Amino acid sequence: MFNPAEEMSSIAFDKILGGALNAVVSAQNNSSMTTVNFIKNVGFQNDENGNTVKPVYVDFKYPKEVSAYQPGREEYFSATVISSDEDLDEEQLNGGGYTTDDKSGASFKFTVNSQGKITVVEILKAAQWNGTEEIKVLKGETEVAKFKIIKHEEVKAKPAVYQDMTLQVPLLTIVPIPFIRVQSTDIELNVKINSIYNSEESNDTKVGGDMHASASTRGFFFKGSININASVSNQKKSSTSEEVKKEYSLNIKIHAVQDDVPVGMGRILDILEESIVPKFTREKAIA
Repeated sequence: MFNPAEEMSSIAFDKILGGALNAVVSAQNNSSMTTVNFIKNVGFQNDENGNTVKPVYVDFKYPKEVSAYQPGREEYFSATVISSDEDLDEEQLNGGGYTTDDKSGASFKFTVNSQGKITVVEILKAAQWNGTEEIKVLKGETEVAKFKIIKHEEVKAKPAVYQDMTLQVPLLTIVPIPFIRVQSTDIELNVKINSIYNSEESNDTKVGGDMHASASTRGFFFKGSININASVSNQKKSSTSEEVKKEYSLNIKIHAVQDDVPVGMGRILDILEESIVPKFTREKAIA
């Protein structure tokens, strides 16, 4: 007869669930070995004996500006006020009421402040002065102000100067290292047990036989004999069958994530990053 407890106890839960968990552990182990092989084969160079010797570096070449472009300028002159009286009239200064002792034919524009002092002298028309010269502003014969002419020599443009630099970067610092970690595993096991019981029974009875009778008489007496042959059969058939069906459904959900870089590997990457130093190759000027 069907016994649910017995059927449930016969299910190998340890193998079903243990096998799934072992598969997860094995997958995590394979992931760790993948990380190890990636670091050894991609990030480091090996000698002919397979021993790790040094990290793999990638060279980046780029031009670095070491001196910016300096535009040139033509020769020009500027004026700086040395001294000035107060209460000077700006309109008269620019209208011809005042003169200068400059004989070169240059012309100027003056700006005065609220006190009437000259603060700015603008050169409207320059002359070919030689170096630094001092010019007086006169009211009649009286000096009321003095300014200085400064000559600024011509400056030629300087092209920008570039240096070809080579930057060696460890490959492990610029490529993502696979650190896959199984974050969670959900195992769902469903077991369905169906029991089917069949019983059949039949009863067959068969009776058969021959009977022979004979009689004779003599005179007043009767003499006879009877022969009887008979057969009887009884057949009973019965059958019983029981069928138990078990259905299993196993659902495994695994959530894997990119794990953080381990502390030891992080320190190695920090050391490799500190070794990144630009190296000078050659210098060239670009106008």
